[in-house]
Amino acid sequence: MKHGSTNHNRLKNVLIAIAAIAAIALIAVYSVLGDRDSWLTKSTIQRKAMPSELCEKTNSWYQDETGRLIAAGEEDSIINGMEYFYEKTGVQPFLWVASFYDDLGLNNKLDREKVDDMLLEDKYEELFKSDEGHILIALSDRRDFPIYEWYCYPGENAKIQVMDDEAQRILLDCLSFMYEPDSAHPGQSIGNAFVKAANTVMTDQTSKTYAVAIVIAGVLILIAIICVSSIRRSGKENVAYHKTLKAREEARKEEAIADQKQAELDRKKYEDELETQYMAIPCPNCGGSGNKIRKGTVGICKFCGTAIKVGRDGKIEFLSNDD
Repeated sequence: MKHGSTNHNRLKNVLIAIAAIAAIALIAVYSVLGDRDSWLTKSTIQRKAMPSELCEKTNSWYQDETGRLIAAGEEDSIINGMEYFYEKTGVQPFLWVASFYDDLGLNNKLDREKVDDMLLEDKYEELFKSDEGHILIALSDRRDFPIYEWYCYPGENAKIQVMDDEAQRILLDCLSFMYEPDSAHPGQSIGNAFVKAANTVMTDQTSKTYAVAIVIAGVLILIAIICVSSIRRSGKENVAYHKTLKAREEARKEEAIADQKQAELDRKKYEDELETQYMAIPCPNCGGSGNKIRKGTVGICKFCGTAIKVGRDGKIEFLSNDD
């Protein structure tokens, strides 16, 4: 019963250990994947910051031609986020806030995209001339609808070094999703979007997937090791336990056999001693010689019923039937 209780306790401890490891694994997986945003394009490569000599840094970060999309006093929040983006990527961004979406007056999407590209290209050349290390980000609204359009146009060096098509999609995803024009601090939301974009662009997020796979594989291996170790330990203990039981059973059998032999010897000894107490007495009355009478007792002849007394010293005394 004690052995069964031990096995039960060990199984309980193993299950607790497995549950704890699984919980730790879930926490690790959640910590790796918990910040994944379904709306955000994932970065699939590890990018390096563009060398500083490929971008001539300017003190100009921001131009608002509308005066209505971003509240006054929000410039610092926007510029802080853009400076962080520049430090991480080596590409200096410039935010142009305008209303060219309605001013173009184009309904055809393809025509509008072509004009947008031309407009952004002209604005880039106006701002940076031949410096190809910047990226122009444009924000335009529509006067009749609460719709906001984000665009970006990187210089050639910026595009080759860091801001490829995937990086541009990441930047636009962050700006489109995180911009809150109706909030108390829309400029802060733009600054936060630049920070989010910089961290995402410069991180290979596929490595997180590998990390999760490694964590899961490690947990499974650890659980397997614990289970196998527990099974082996239990098996060894079961073998030892059964060996002990068998040895105890054999010892009990040997002890029972020894007790039985001793009882037989004692019984034989008693019978032998008892046999020495009897004497063969011939009956004086009928002459029968088949009588055995123990010393110190009176016996009756089994042939004729004559009483015969034998003293403890073996002396025989014949009694008559009348006595």
